[in-house]
Amino acid sequence: MSAGDEVPLRPTTVDRITVALIAEAAEAMSKLQARTGLKKVDIVNRALAIYEFIDAEMRAGNQVLLRGPDGREQLVKIF
Repeated sequence: MSAGDEVPLRPTTVDRITVALIAEAAEAMSKLQARTGLKKVDIVNRALAIYEFIDAEMRAGNQVLLRGPDGREQLVKIF
């Protein structure tokens, strides 16, 4: 391949779903869109990636902690 050749794109798998959001989730989606400027699909994809990471860590026996601007830590409990 020479410098001017295009690199072929790898095919991606797309799994399309339709979801009905409860009122609290719809409100959270609206707030996130306003704050971030992201599309709904991007918010959902990021949320699932974060949820999968946290779930895997918690199943491995780890805890999720938040550290505030004052340096205090708070344990996050996720049901």
